[in-house]
Amino acid sequence: MPTIEVLQRNAALGLRFWDMAASTSAVDGLRVEVYPRRNPNARKRALPGPSGIYVAHGVSGLRDFEFEESAPSDPADAPWRHALDASPMIAAGYRVEVTDPKGRFLPVAFDAELPARGLFNWLAPWISPPQPIALPGASIASPQMLIERIPLFSAPSRPVPEPLAVVYAQVRDIGSGHPAGWSLLAVNIDGMQAGLGMADAQGRVAVMFPYPEPPRAPLFSPPEARSDFRWLLDLTAFCTPASPTVAAPDFPDLAEILGQLAAPCTVIDSMSSPAVPRRLEYRVPMTAKTEGQPEADASWLLISTA
Repeated sequence: MPTIEVLQRNAALGLRFWDMAASTSAVDGLRVEVYPRRNPNARKRALPGPSGIYVAHGVSGLRDFEFEESAPSDPADAPWRHALDASPMIAAGYRVEVTDPKGRFLPVAFDAELPARGLFNWLAPWISPPQPIALPGASIASPQMLIERIPLFSAPSRPVPEPLAVVYAQVRDIGSGHPAGWSLLAVNIDGMQAGLGMADAQGRVAVMFPYPEPPRAPLFSPPEARSDFRWLLDLTAFCTPASPTVAAPDFPDLAEILGQLAAPCTVIDSMSSPAVPRRLEYRVPMTAKTEGQPEADASWLLISTA
């Protein structure tokens, strides 16, 4: 009887992403690069498999781990245990950079200790001890889904997937006068967060999210067909104070982005009061601005980190 030879190859990193707008992990076409933090030139691509999980092989410094074969009596995670227990320890600090050549998502980067067993769990490093976080809004995703998924935020130029709503804005820090690059903007309807978006380096943001349930209408017989639904909404921004002399980085760090969730700031609805309530109309894109500004600045949504 012929002997079947089995080649074992261990993956140092497996990533699954989460489209914050469409609430799906089916995300193709990303460019994912992994490299040691001490050697940014030693980059390796992580490629997607049929399940949508991006897997990195041939990562610099992990060749011995990747080709380590387990004995039949070893536990399934033996290579990963050996990497952690080795002296000196094989596990080391790496950097992951994610871009979208198709222009649907904003770039993001984060640190990772590799090799990582199973799907990579991104932990909030500003919490001690580091632990998973749940992004605000239970309607966006459950905490468990976000533990094993890296969130991706829509670029402001992304075509709006059907049948989502969208709120556009260009956010500026009133204190520094600079665009609030890489800040977060939440859309709230009836006191519940409906969507969360991230601004690009120029402060431009598109918050895409499913439409809420239609407002309850008076009963008619027969029922009246309607498509003119409207919802009152308010906005919450999350931003760290911008330096008057330092521009937003070209490549945002995921820890710094999500760390802003601990720093809500004030959205200025109007330079004079009272402000007109913001209303979202069904299938009508909305642009949020601060009222009462000079004409040259009328397109900005002002926020205050004071």
